[in-house]
Amino acid sequence: MSEQVHEAFPDIDGVLADPARLLAADRAGLRARIGEASAGVGREVFLQAEAMFGVASVPRAEFASWLRFAALAVGEREYADRVTSAEPGMPWRTVWAWWRPANWFVASPSLNGDYYDVKVFEHAGRELVRVRNHWSVVWLDKATGRRVPEPDGDVAEGGWGSADGPVDLWDLELTAPESWAESWAFAAEDGRTRYVWECEHGLAVFETDEQVLRDWPRGTVDCDPSDEIPDGPEPTVRRPEGPLTARELDDVYGENVLRVPEEELPELLQHPGSRRHLRDVGVFRRWTGPSGQYQGHGAGAMTPPAAEELSGTDLLTLGTCDYGDVFLHRREGSVHVLTRLDGVPGRTLVTIAPDLEVFTRTLEAVHRYSNACWHPYPTEVDQEFVRDHHFLDELDERSPGLFDRATPAGEFWSWMYAGITELGVDGY
Repeated sequence: MSEQVHEAFPDIDGVLADPARLLAADRAGLRARIGEASAGVGREVFLQAEAMFGVASVPRAEFASWLRFAALAVGEREYADRVTSAEPGMPWRTVWAWWRPANWFVASPSLNGDYYDVKVFEHAGRELVRVRNHWSVVWLDKATGRRVPEPDGDVAEGGWGSADGPVDLWDLELTAPESWAESWAFAAEDGRTRYVWECEHGLAVFETDEQVLRDWPRGTVDCDPSDEIPDGPEPTVRRPEGPLTARELDDVYGENVLRVPEEELPELLQHPGSRRHLRDVGVFRRWTGPSGQYQGHGAGAMTPPAAEELSGTDLLTLGTCDYGDVFLHRREGSVHVLTRLDGVPGRTLVTIAPDLEVFTRTLEAVHRYSNACWHPYPTEVDQEFVRDHHFLDELDERSPGLFDRATPAGEFWSWMYAGITELGVDGY
């Protein structure tokens, strides 16, 4: 078998790079050798398509629908357009996709439980989609799905609209997640109908062509293959590398980011790294998690703590959370919480981060991993796997030993992230 596969794909990288060749290839044979392929757009799109839709054998045109969707989800529009050129007879064609791909651990896109709402507004002659959750607001152009700045001035609430599709999606012989078949039609023109697809991983718009669907086999949408785990390599893991940046925070949290100009920083704060972080990167003004909240204080409140047990500790008040007040060491830059630990009488001062970088990164990581923990793709296995092999691995890389549950710091952090690692999206 391996010799036949090798003969069929003497240039596996070339096949993956060219949608026309990819669509003409034997998928099973290609999958058997994809581990030999170099990293590239085509390889990632192929793996994402099967991670999202499964490995069921489907017609060429339907697989093209999967590939185009996957390409747009990972931001590769040029590749997506080449898929369309190679196969214009797709049963459904993605217009845009604001979507979390498999193995991408990002705070946005995601649509977790009832933590969000999606609404359409009109502004300056353009329709905009607002996606809002407890920690961020994202505005998208309804026609293109491109992210746009928050509109200036008044906006008028509108709606998606409604239309009659040429056929009930459930009546088509296709393979797709159940949420795809429940998409609703909102516009129709010249035989093309546009649908909104909303699910826990994001929001997408796709369209169908009446002429294509006229001859498409009738039956029912098969949802089971989308729950199967493909064999072989997985899509590339995507998570932030390197130090946290102001752009990363602003991109997700916007007005919930607190920065302090140099002239407003307290003179008592002598740690250069902390001053730089507060000035150039920022910390959370407000952070809302599923099992804890944090409220940051402005520069005027960054003063020595009033608590008698903390006198002479060189600490400055940084903020407060559900489990105690949070402090910054003015000379060393470490972050601490005054809290009550299980089995320990009274309050204990616990070091919870060596610096503001780790403190802020850990909080934002809870949001980044929430969608994968609560709504894992089959390749992500389940909540426990995401927790142990992705979330906690990343945290431990950033500060080895800090998150050990047997330590006071690890106990504290386990309270802050338990909502995504121990509970479901509904809190149970």
